[in-house]
Amino acid sequence: MILCIDTSTAESSIAITDGEKIFFEKLEANHASDEILGKIDQLVKKAGIQLSDLKAVFVIKGPGSFTGLRVGIAVANQFAHQLKIPIIGLRTDEWYQYQTDEEDFIYLQTMNRDQVYMVGFGQFKRDFPQEIVSISDCHHELSSVRAVWLGQVSDEHRKILSDLAEITDVRSADETWGEIIRHTAIRPPKKYDLIEPFYGKAPTITKSKKGLSL
Repeated sequence: MILCIDTSTAESSIAITDGEKIFFEKLEANHASDEILGKIDQLVKKAGIQLSDLKAVFVIKGPGSFTGLRVGIAVANQFAHQLKIPIIGLRTDEWYQYQTDEEDFIYLQTMNRDQVYMVGFGQFKRDFPQEIVSISDCHHELSSVRAVWLGQVSDEHRKILSDLAEITDVRSADETWGEIIRHTAIRPPKKYDLIEPFYGKAPTITKSKKGLSL
């Protein structure tokens, strides 16, 4: 059985699965730090296993909320370290890739009021590498290539993108975890590396901090 942790997306959840049997619990995004260990304990009991039976840990590493990512990744790293099992970090867009059978699409995620994280899959992979762009540029680029999109965007951004095709026929979160486990080869790592949060872009120093000795 494999432990799967998501404290990053709008459908935050944990699952214990072998790809066929799936034991699943939703998490309240704003209370993940309070719930996650208790929910894992519940799932272990439901699955009828011991923690020592876990063979690997999957965790979504971002982009996503700063606090949510750190909670999920900290728990995943701790389980992997204590149990000496492989840990696999998935970007949020990689997780969403398994929600659909569509091969050619662009993943979008609201980053702030004016910008979205954007990355292409299938035929769009080469021309749309991971980048953060303005919502207006995003709309223009998707319109020019007539791409369908999938992801999590704000209501304001959804209105701007309303004339473009969104993939809405998607798998549920528990089905998505099962799909991921069935299609991912898990091998013991040659060395143990902690998973680091992925925020979509490198941190920058604001003008107000440039003169400070940090």
